[in-house]
Amino acid sequence: MDKKTGSCDLSSLDAFFKPSSIALIGVSKDIRRPSGRSLNALLKWNYPGKLYPINPNHTEIHDLPCYPALPDVPGEVDMVIISVPAPAVMAALEQCAQKKVKAVVLFTSGFAEIGAEGKALQDEITRLSQKNNLRILGPNCVGLVNLSNAVMASFANIVDLKPVYPMTLGFVTQSGAFGTLIFAHAVAAGVGFSSFVSVGNEADTEFADFLYYLLTTEKTKVVGGYLEGAKNGVKLRKAAKEALKLKKPILIMKVGRTGAGARAASSHTGSLAGDDKIYDAFFRQMGIIRIETLAELTSFVIVHRGGRLPQGNNIGILSISGGAGVLMADKCEALGLNVPEFTGETRRALEKYLPSFGSAKNPVDLTAAAVAQPEMLGKCLRALVADENIHMVSVAMGFMPHSAPVLAHDLIEIYRSTTKPIALTTYNISESEIVAKAIKSIEEAGMPVLRDHLHSVHALANLAWYAGKLRRFAEIKTQRQVISPKPGIEKLIKKPTALSEYEAKKILAAYGIPVTREKLAKTADQAIKLARKIGYPVAMKISSAQIMHKTEAGGILLDIKTDAQVRAAFKKIIASAKKYMPQADIQGVLVQEMLAGGTEAIVGTIDDPVFGPCVMFGLGGVFVEALKDVSFRVAPVSRADAEEMVREIKGYSVLRGLRGKPPADMEALIDVILKVSRLAYDHKNIIKEMDINPLIIFEKGAKVADALIIKK
Repeated sequence: MDKKTGSCDLSSLDAFFKPSSIALIGVSKDIRRPSGRSLNALLKWNYPGKLYPINPNHTEIHDLPCYPALPDVPGEVDMVIISVPAPAVMAALEQCAQKKVKAVVLFTSGFAEIGAEGKALQDEITRLSQKNNLRILGPNCVGLVNLSNAVMASFANIVDLKPVYPMTLGFVTQSGAFGTLIFAHAVAAGVGFSSFVSVGNEADTEFADFLYYLLTTEKTKVVGGYLEGAKNGVKLRKAAKEALKLKKPILIMKVGRTGAGARAASSHTGSLAGDDKIYDAFFRQMGIIRIETLAELTSFVIVHRGGRLPQGNNIGILSISGGAGVLMADKCEALGLNVPEFTGETRRALEKYLPSFGSAKNPVDLTAAAVAQPEMLGKCLRALVADENIHMVSVAMGFMPHSAPVLAHDLIEIYRSTTKPIALTTYNISESEIVAKAIKSIEEAGMPVLRDHLHSVHALANLAWYAGKLRRFAEIKTQRQVISPKPGIEKLIKKPTALSEYEAKKILAAYGIPVTREKLAKTADQAIKLARKIGYPVAMKISSAQIMHKTEAGGILLDIKTDAQVRAAFKKIIASAKKYMPQADIQGVLVQEMLAGGTEAIVGTIDDPVFGPCVMFGLGGVFVEALKDVSFRVAPVSRADAEEMVREIKGYSVLRGLRGKPPADMEALIDVILKVSRLAYDHKNIIKEMDINPLIIFEKGAKVADALIIKK
């Protein structure tokens, strides 16, 4: 995958997952050592290709001929596993290049993770890789496994674990040790892996490369990942877009929510954009499910295996415990699911089947009566499934030997009668073979079975969110919007010096973004003429690219109503600006129309080191200054992205109109966000930060009152 365009040559990674032959440099006879574990696992799980142990101290290992060096191996070698000390790595890699090896798994540590000296050695590895078209995984990684063909190119304990079927999860991790813990936890929870990759220091191949590759493999239906930081946002976005196209969910555990904090910046947008906010926005935008626990991963994979997506966010809850039902309902609403109260035919049916002390609302409380009357579950579940207003159902039910066959029969029959997702949570304390057989039959019928009701709810919530994202992705493809700027701004935006507010607004206006009527005055007399032409009252501002924060410089005066006030204001503004920054290049004073009424908002952009230009939106005043109530998306944004940005902020209700105030013009606001996104993306190599603060949104239309563009 090219770093600039994000295009991917998938065939270059084939040798990692489908090698016809594997050589192991530095291999050991001792299967307890990292250098011995991979060969042992390849033999244990019957890898079908050719194996070539390489160690000058042995003539055979595990009944295989052992070669002194890679050049001594007869024929071609697709992949090489290297486990030699760091000083010997370059020589081994040079042998790989000479042998025309396609892929290398480099276990060895002692590179960029140890400091400058190791970084320099790792840079040599990168250069050798690029020069010889040699794909390298690592260094400092635990390797990879492909469970479908026994490619066990890893020394981790995962090579000893028995595969679990179906093999639907592909996983990529930037942490070797923690990644293997995730693998072991998932296998114990009944989740089967198609492939697992530990990327290590990413000297050549990286997280997004393997994420993209695993998406394209047939057996992989879900891709998970542990991410500390992406190297290239273009690659990650390409992979995420491909995942939406293929309808294969990506779940990522992204760590480092609070570590970096906000980077130093000159604009409001930059100061509000911490690294994690951008990652979070990117995940939301691209349909990536962000997870925080291992249980979120495993429960989602189990629910997703059912192959069903809900058509909305309404959930029905059916529980034998009233307390558990309430707990599940609370969790549902906290996660964005709706728990509508049952009415009409559904309510009448439930009241018919339930005892008088049960609850026919939502959640449905079957009560302990369901222990003696297990058929009650099936009757109530049929009523929920038949309700067109319910998009998915979560069932929480204990199984006992006398009730298990009835429950299993009804659950399987109902599950097969509908396309709605149904997840079962069992409260099993019985070790009965009858119970175990019943639950197994339910799982074999395709119904997801979990052991924790909150995990079940969380999985359904993530599934519903993902299904909604898929629907919006399909809509986005028919909402292409072409934004063509007016000619004549290239010279201005590329000028070597900084831009003033006046110049910034000219650029915005060229992109069709409405700005205030204004003109630049060099003298007080010019200012008076302009004020008369614009119409009183007016605002007056210092115009200087060096003075970015005009209020601090005493460079703004508002609501000026007469010629005399204009003359006095001009003199005062110039004097204050010179006192504040004597070295500033002062162009003059900007005379600008006063905007009355409307709602203040802020729209801006930053240049993120990973994702490039990102767009921010929030309301002005206390919402942005104190509450930091803002949303972000990575440019270019679609109309659906912009709409989500607006709805996402806590102050959204202000835009819809409060206490008799008319609603703001949403179309005008969305239009500004889209055009700002286009401007930032078109000039991503020039614009570092941009602030429209405030943007005044009226009942009809919107206007930029102040703007700042900071170039790189």
